[in-house]
Amino acid sequence: MKKIYLAAVAANLGMLSVGQFIGWASPSLPKLMYDNSTEYPVHLDSEEVSWVITLFTIGAMLGPIICAFIVNIIGRKHTMLLTTVPAVISWLLIAFATSKWELYVARVLCGLCTGMSYTTTPMYLGEISSANIRGYLVSMLVVVAGIGTLVEFIIGPFLSVQNLALVSLISPCLFVITFIWVPESPYHLIRCDARQKAINSLIQLRGKEDVYTEADNIEQAVKIDLANETGFREILFVPGNRRALLILLCLAAFQQLSGVSAILQFAEIIFDEANSSLKGKYLTMILGAVQLVSTIVCMFVIDRCGRKPLLIISAFGSGCSTAMVAIYFNLQYNHVNTNELVWLPITGVLTYMIMYSLGLAALVLTICSEVFPTNVKALGATLTVVALGVSGSVVGKLYLFIAENAGTHVPFWIFSACCFTCVLFTFFYVPETKGKTLEQIQEKLHKRSK
Repeated sequence: MKKIYLAAVAANLGMLSVGQFIGWASPSLPKLMYDNSTEYPVHLDSEEVSWVITLFTIGAMLGPIICAFIVNIIGRKHTMLLTTVPAVISWLLIAFATSKWELYVARVLCGLCTGMSYTTTPMYLGEISSANIRGYLVSMLVVVAGIGTLVEFIIGPFLSVQNLALVSLISPCLFVITFIWVPESPYHLIRCDARQKAINSLIQLRGKEDVYTEADNIEQAVKIDLANETGFREILFVPGNRRALLILLCLAAFQQLSGVSAILQFAEIIFDEANSSLKGKYLTMILGAVQLVSTIVCMFVIDRCGRKPLLIISAFGSGCSTAMVAIYFNLQYNHVNTNELVWLPITGVLTYMIMYSLGLAALVLTICSEVFPTNVKALGATLTVVALGVSGSVVGKLYLFIAENAGTHVPFWIFSACCFTCVLFTFFYVPETKGKTLEQIQEKLHKRSK
């Protein structure tokens, strides 16, 4: 089984760039907005900053659409390798930008890579994993993304915008060097009538020769799935598929509307507004470390505790945490003396990151890798990541506008309400997939939907 862990680590290295794309904004935007002394030629106002954030999420919506057309043609592995192209181009554009338009294009490409990675990486990991470690391997991608975000939080404040982009170029190069040796998904190879290649892939992944029973099970499941249509009609009108799609679309919306995009990308600005004696850039580093540790904890408990309990605990804790931040800024907005309450928003944001990382961060993609049958898996994953992009775009575009016009407390109250709604939705509607094979999950979804 050691070989499958090595394959999973190599596959997840592509998420380093994704984490860095997310983390880039927090240390870089204050320099682009407020620091006119920097040698970087591009400076932005608050409206232009909101576009930098929004265009990233728009790109993240385009990525899955591209994946939907190519992932079943060139395979999971080659689609994942293809993500390095927009990643490299985007970092080079950021490093050598001379106008805001080049920065805009770069952020679209950052989002494109992010959307493609979030679509194909969980799909690949879900298909190479056995049932007992699938949650562990898929949730690893959030840990690796967290490492990328933390790297940006730590080195970003001390590097120029250009040098930060050039250092970040290392990640996509590292991914190509390691992942190019990893085998293709056996599910995709069976799908392409390449049974012997699928068996060779399983032998590499499992580290043993006796994989024929598993290959037979995969072949039977894929043939059943492929006997059905693969378009929108199949995902919308087959009850089990429709249920899976509704679950993922709602969870994707709740994940982003919990406030993660605003908190991660405006972390330094939010901390500075809290008037703490510790500078926002240092608190942001602590935030990144907290996120990383929490996602590691989630990775180790996800296959023990189950998806549903973790989601409920995570959403409830996130709602309470954003309420703490909202209370502080609400008091500040009403001119109440908050000098003795500086700890409240800091504690709220850090607690939010702990609770968010324990469930909401990883479980949406984990469940996405599990609940769709082979014939609509690419389309289902595409729609899920598009929903993540749409929701993230709404949060990224409107956060600054609402905060500047209605007060910082208002968006945080909205985040709290969405988290508590997610608790109810998860309790009543989300099925438990822990420890079940992909075939067993399909049986459960379709049986319950009849």
